[in-house]
Amino acid sequence: MSRRAFRIVAPSICTFALVAALIATGTPSAGASSAGTPTSFRGTTPALSSVAAAQRAAAPATGGSAAIAFEAGWLRTHQFEGEELEGGEAIRMGEVAAPKSTSSASVTSDAFGLVHSWEGSNHFDSRYSGNGNQFSGEPPDQGLCANDTRVFEIVNSVVQVYSTSGRPLLAGDSFFPNSPPVGITLAQFFGNPPDFQRPDGPFGPNTAFDVSCRFDSSVQRWYVSAEYLDLDRTTGDYTGNGGFYVAVSTSANPLGSWNIWNTRTQNNGTEGTPDHKCTSGFCYGDYPQLGFDANGLYITTNEFDFFTGAFNGAQLYAFSKADLVAGDPSPTSAYLQSVQAPVEGDTAYSMQPVISQPADFVSAHGGTEYLAMSQSPYAVGAATGISLWRLTNTSSLNATPHLALTETSVPTQAYTGGVHALQKPGPTPLLDCENSKPCIGAAHPAQKSPLPTDGGSGKVYGAWLRGGVVYLTTATAVAGSGGAEYFSGGVKWRAIDLHDGVAWFALRPSTTTNAVQRVNQGIVDVPGQNMTYPTVAMNAAGDGVIGVTLVGPGVYPTAAYIPFTTAGATAAVEIAGAGVGPNDGFTGTADGDYRTRWGDYGAADVAPDGTVWFANEYIAQRCTDATFNADPTCGFTRSFFANWSTRVSAYHPS
Repeated sequence: MSRRAFRIVAPSICTFALVAALIATGTPSAGASSAGTPTSFRGTTPALSSVAAAQRAAAPATGGSAAIAFEAGWLRTHQFEGEELEGGEAIRMGEVAAPKSTSSASVTSDAFGLVHSWEGSNHFDSRYSGNGNQFSGEPPDQGLCANDTRVFEIVNSVVQVYSTSGRPLLAGDSFFPNSPPVGITLAQFFGNPPDFQRPDGPFGPNTAFDVSCRFDSSVQRWYVSAEYLDLDRTTGDYTGNGGFYVAVSTSANPLGSWNIWNTRTQNNGTEGTPDHKCTSGFCYGDYPQLGFDANGLYITTNEFDFFTGAFNGAQLYAFSKADLVAGDPSPTSAYLQSVQAPVEGDTAYSMQPVISQPADFVSAHGGTEYLAMSQSPYAVGAATGISLWRLTNTSSLNATPHLALTETSVPTQAYTGGVHALQKPGPTPLLDCENSKPCIGAAHPAQKSPLPTDGGSGKVYGAWLRGGVVYLTTATAVAGSGGAEYFSGGVKWRAIDLHDGVAWFALRPSTTTNAVQRVNQGIVDVPGQNMTYPTVAMNAAGDGVIGVTLVGPGVYPTAAYIPFTTAGATAAVEIAGAGVGPNDGFTGTADGDYRTRWGDYGAADVAPDGTVWFANEYIAQRCTDATFNADPTCGFTRSFFANWSTRVSAYHPS
């Protein structure tokens, strides 16, 4: 389960195949999708350009010490955090050798191939859009997609659309009338009331996060997905129910209207869901990831028991793309439940849909969509394989679905989950405030400042198909200083002789058999520093990037990228946006259990003109204790409880 916190406020060539198969069928039914998939149509939104004015909140947000104390108390009793399935614990504890990097990278500020770069949405936007009736949350789950004229960014919990030069096109309703544009909230985008109507409620009815977006030039449409959890309207407690939204634009203009569908995922036999026997009575479809091919749009989730955290298997939802584009209220669909991974002798986990441009759609086997899965969560120590899944006969989604899913395991270099990443020391006014106890009013143990950030698990964070080869990335620990581990129940931390690098792989699946050929792989690291939450995209010319956050004892959290081609990663790590201070969010305090959260994932996409767009989290602001105490927004650059930002960049070296 994604650890989630909300706050009110030279490689060899190898071919190997071990295959398992699952078949799913479905037929459309009135009012809901097929095969037990409880999907309903929510309707068509007004044009996004008019949403903010049409849904302005009825009551303003409140500030001051009383509101801050209330939010702190709410967090301590309401935050929702689970633990991802992470590989490599033995490596963290020194029981086995860490993977070795194949490329020791230098860091440059040459900005090779960078054609555009700007600060995207930040925590001020997320907290104070919707007239301030928002949760404060971290980290910003990152969604980004683009065509040749518009860039669409969606994070927790705000949406913004830009021109390709970086001009924001959605002003939104800011709590502060003289602030910069803040975009519209996820609640506004999906047609819901505010997450929290300040100062006294009501809440919800739900709150959305884990966002993704894509532009599909084959049909000139934009796709968005987001997970949500239902809230008690009076108390704000989680009810246990939830699901995910799918939104599809009605035109090539993302500022226009969108059709929205809602799929329930509590899977306890209610509201048309199957009963997966989660012991608490509620299942939870976490971490939805979005992909598409010529025929379908696909959402994968990781299912957990909502209140116990027990893992219950990956789920795969397939929808007819033609029906979604047409705005059909009852799209044809199929649901592959609790997918088994016989290669690992377990259930599947974090199946990442592989993204491609229309020229690389796979027509073999009646239409094929690939999904990539790390084997790190199943490994004791380092993983030495990747699973590549084929979802075949996707053209059947245009009639009566009859899909087949097969898993092939490919031996690879060793890799594992990330470690926590040290930060360069700098001002942390929120942590200082909590350490000295003047602003929250509760006794907290003093902490070293700044705290290490989360380095992520070993799951696949980005996967891209180009020229019949799947390129994918994941995190890995590598030997050498720069990282940290927590101890004493997660309250204390210490530096360790490990840090975070990026593992990448290039796999060529056969279109006639189930074989997969590993054609390239590597591990890139910056000695003494960390690169976290990598993602990848590549254009038709074979030019691409791996986007990362660069952070370490000598580097503030920075938006960076590694130029990447069909030959692999280069030896240079380029700076897209330099960090100017350390992360100073509430998850690095007693209110967040001193486990500093960082982005669940970055995002990367390719526009039809071949421009590669990418976005990652970084820190774009800093302020002193004195400034923070006088103005907790530090000049509209942060909120009281967090200071993260995102960086949107474009790469085109030719």
